[in-house]
Amino acid sequence: MKKFYCLALVLITLALLPSHVLADEAQILRIMTFNIFLGGNQVNFAKVIEAIQASRADIVALQEAEGHAQEIAEALGWPYAAANRNVISRFPLFAPPTEIGPDGNDLNYLFAEIVPGKFVAVADVHLPSDPYGPYAFRDGKSAAEVIKLEEETRVPAITAYIAPLKKLADSGVPVIVLGDFNSPSHLDWTEAMVGKRKQITAAMAWPASKVLADAGFTDAYRAIHPDPVAKPGITWSYGYPFPHLDENEALDRIDLIQIAGPAKTKAAEIAGDPGMPDTDIAISPWPSDHRAVVATLEVIPGTAPAMISIEPRAVKAGDMVRLRFHAATDDGRFEDGRVAVIADGGDVAAPLLTLYTNNGTDRASRQDLGTAGLTPGAYQGVMLGADGKEIARAPFWIVARDAMPMLTMEKAEYLPGEPIVAAWANAPGNRFDWLGLFAKGDPAEDNYQQFFYINSAIAGSLTLDKDLLGDALASGDYELRLMRDDAYARLAVVSFSVK
Repeated sequence: MKKFYCLALVLITLALLPSHVLADEAQILRIMTFNIFLGGNQVNFAKVIEAIQASRADIVALQEAEGHAQEIAEALGWPYAAANRNVISRFPLFAPPTEIGPDGNDLNYLFAEIVPGKFVAVADVHLPSDPYGPYAFRDGKSAAEVIKLEEETRVPAITAYIAPLKKLADSGVPVIVLGDFNSPSHLDWTEAMVGKRKQITAAMAWPASKVLADAGFTDAYRAIHPDPVAKPGITWSYGYPFPHLDENEALDRIDLIQIAGPAKTKAAEIAGDPGMPDTDIAISPWPSDHRAVVATLEVIPGTAPAMISIEPRAVKAGDMVRLRFHAATDDGRFEDGRVAVIADGGDVAAPLLTLYTNNGTDRASRQDLGTAGLTPGAYQGVMLGADGKEIARAPFWIVARDAMPMLTMEKAEYLPGEPIVAAWANAPGNRFDWLGLFAKGDPAEDNYQQFFYINSAIAGSLTLDKDLLGDALASGDYELRLMRDDAYARLAVVSFSVK
């Protein structure tokens, strides 16, 4: 009887516990990857919005957003947009600093809070486009030459994501890697597919997708449609835009959704023009040269690492800045800590602004702070524990209310081989804002000699030296231009000479 009584007591106690203690509930999540074709204006921007609405997506990873992520979110009536990641969402987004990738910029992933305190990780990738492997294969390169090309371009770019995202997946956080891979899937170029498309003359294990598969990721589209003969799922390209297609185009499935951790695919669909094969979500005219991919996932959101995310990253002087923070606890909140604002490089022991993370019985997960009295410049938001030790931090910038983007240099003339230091300020903070090196006066905005992404930073500096340039600049007159989010849209310019 004693044993029976104890067992009954345990069962009654468990029944009274909150549901998240007993078992985490699965959530249905629809996620979309959508390359919107040079900012979405090449056909009809309204159709981009219509396509996302028709997808019924909860989270959208954009490529070629060209500074329009916030605008698209607002048009949809969605409250969350991370311009520094080109991701928009119905759910709160945390976009803290991440590991640095091979291009010297943060890896492009963030966290979406699907239920309070529980997250999925979303990586929006846009792998290098040139030289394009299927074109090389079509034009006579051997399989070995094409594999070497892939291993030198796209493989390093995607491999950088594997270790940090695999760690999250192994810890119980669903991980979704999606975007424009600019490379076919190893699941598509099979023996059965040889001759089905003109460029597929041999089976090939395309390595950019295979390294993810080898790390335990699952291709969401192929999980539902495993036969590439029956369901090719081509995403690029049926036209520039449809139906205007180059005669010798190499069609392929290069827009992918890959998942790992506590997530499984329930459905996978292609959005495109009704005149395209395999179209599940039809919009006409289709607004892009890429088709979009939509996956319905069943996920069990997990506990994310401690982090702080700041909105907006560039705040006008005197406006409010929102610090949203998450501790590595069950619900993400923590007691007796503080959030502090310091000048970049400042001392957390002497913050400019600070607030407690709880007040009596209230335990906060965000704080809104006013910036009146703070001068324009770079700042850090910092989470501090009860012991005063730093838990996490993230950057933001205060800009003057009339500030415009600007570029400056230490001087106007440099010797050949001399390091050239440039600084920018008041940039928009988009994922792919960049600096381009041009011949002075060249009117062609796409005729850059070299380009450098600036890691979504509103302000910063860059040293153009031989290590970065490859070779010393030849004598001549040049311009450095600050450009918007992978677009040929000039924001600021500064001239210099090498003599």
